[in-house]
Amino acid sequence: MIKARFLLFILFFSSYSQGPAVFNEPNSFEVADGTKFIVLGDWGRRGNAKQQAVANAMAFTAQVYPIDFVLTTGDNFYRKGVKSIHDKHWQESFENVYSDKSLHVPWYTSLGNHDHYGNIEAQMEYTNHSDRWKMQAAYYTQSIVTQDSAEILLVITDTQTLKKKSNGFQEHYAWLDSTLKHSTADWKIVVGHHPIRTGGKHGENANLVQYLKRILDRYNTDVYFAGHDHDLQHLKDENIHYVVSGSGSSTRKVKETPYTLFQKSALGFVLGSINKTILYLYFINEQGVLLYSTTIIK
Repeated sequence: MIKARFLLFILFFSSYSQGPAVFNEPNSFEVADGTKFIVLGDWGRRGNAKQQAVANAMAFTAQVYPIDFVLTTGDNFYRKGVKSIHDKHWQESFENVYSDKSLHVPWYTSLGNHDHYGNIEAQMEYTNHSDRWKMQAAYYTQSIVTQDSAEILLVITDTQTLKKKSNGFQEHYAWLDSTLKHSTADWKIVVGHHPIRTGGKHGENANLVQYLKRILDRYNTDVYFAGHDHDLQHLKDENIHYVVSGSGSSTRKVKETPYTLFQKSALGFVLGSINKTILYLYFINEQGVLLYSTTIIK
């Protein structure tokens, strides 16, 4: 009898510690018109309860406010990436978790440090085997045209290479500099795994602050989306907005910095709605509840 009670306690504590998998419909909130997208980071944990809870909230949000694409800020597959295009991770962490029809849109994905522990070429190759996974290369661009005919330039970077100054990092920086310099897009949005400004556990990386930030500043980048820190943040340094969306399946503590406008240790994601002159951002938790919203005006 004592053994049975102990087992029930362990099962209860285990399920509680993973967070809720049941999704209850939240109160609605108003989202501005525009081309809509979701920013998700640090997520692929084989569909555990926390990941599934965030996925459920994403699906509900995308049903109410249909999205055009998803951006990922890396660490797509914990803890060691994928081995190949046939790895079970693809089904257990991606296909089966984000299966709702509302999420069957292009996913423009970036690489995180945990992805680099595996086969990053397999993540690129999967693009040829999926109707929504879009990773053309370790770093690449994607042009998006909004509903009101504005052009968004998405610049997806591989910050693990930049942070570590690994082979090819100088070519990566040269490509980024040239790409932003010659862009005539209405919006320049850069995506990377590691934050530049953050109050999260990992802190700021000196290499990225010194080199990557300099390029973003030079060409008047509008927003830098990142993950790595398992939290939700909005920060601003001079004219650039820094958004951390890294709590797709786990959370850590976060603190305020001189650049902080919002910070929360919570599971969730960011919903964006963008037009020619305004980018609206909505920070949403795993229950679909709006935590914070802001507008970025051109």
